[in-house]
Formats: sequence, C-alpha cells, structure tokens
Amino acid sequence: MILADGQKVRLRTIGVRDLKAATAHLYTLSITEPMTDPARAREVYDKTGFWTPDAGACAIEATDGGRLIGTLQFYRAGPGIHGLEIGYILHDEDDRGKGYASEALRLFSDLLFAGHDWCHRLQLIIETWNDASARLAENCGYASEGILRKAGYSSPDEPSDCFIYSRVRD
Repeated sequence: MILADGQKVRLRTIGVRDLKAATAHLYTLSITEPMTDPARAREVYDKTGFWTPDAGACAIEATDGGRLIGTLQFYRAGPGIHGLEIGYILHDEDDRGKGYASEALRLFSDLLFAGHDWCHRLQLIIETWNDASARLAENCGYASEGILRKAGYSSPDEPSDCFIYSRVRD
C-alpha cells in the first residue's frame, strides 16, 4: 500500500519482498529488537505488517523503477512526551546524497502528523559524529534542541553522545 508519493521516492508499507534487505541492517524494522533474523521478521510481519498505531516501519522506494532503497520507522518517543521518534536508513551508501532521505523524511513527517492528532512533536536522535544526518534534519525543518549524553546505539561498549532534533506541529 502506498503511504506517500514524492518526486524521487515513494513510501509504502513493508512487504515480504523487503524482509531480506531490511534484516541486513540493525533496528530498521523495530526499535525494540535488532530484527536481523529473517524468520523472526516474517513472524512479526505476519502479526502486524510492521504497522501499529504507536510504532511502524515503511519502505522507501525509488520512484524510477520501484527499487527498495531504505526504511523509515516511528515509535512513541516516551510515556511523558506527546510525540513520536523517527529513525531512517538508506541501505546502500551509493544512494546517499541524492535527496532520497530528505524527501522521505519530509513525506514521513507530514504523514505522521496527519495520522496522529495527539502528536505534537517528532524527534530524531542523531549521533554527534553524523554530520550528514544532522544537516538532513535541519534541511527538513527539524531544530536542534541539545545533546543527549551517552544515548547512541552504534556502539554498545561506549554509547556516543547524540543531538536531539525536533519538528513541532505548529
């Protein structure tokens, strides 16, 4: 099912055909588990389709040819926060820097605000070393709010400091 259409990308629900590519990357289908086991991913897919009112994942597909280029996901930011957190990845480094991620993030942000009346903020947690992702957030209307110390996920031994970015409804 198509969720949103742009010039370069289309957002659609995850399909069985996407599971092999998506499970090659940690935490791209779920924030609560790595979801790198294809059998486990299929089990979750069969139960939820990777979409519930409080959490979900969608495919980023190139409009020229329908190639899966990445995924986006959302989940509740926290029990006391009236908002959602977003994660995203482009699977192939060759697809980065071409405007796919920025268009996908804009489309997804608009989709989440439209579909969740209670949601007043969207947030991104970006490791401080990831300059490209920080620029992407700013180009998509997200504002830097500060640093979350030791909040990163890429290294379990020594979590990185992270920027927190937000976009608010009004």
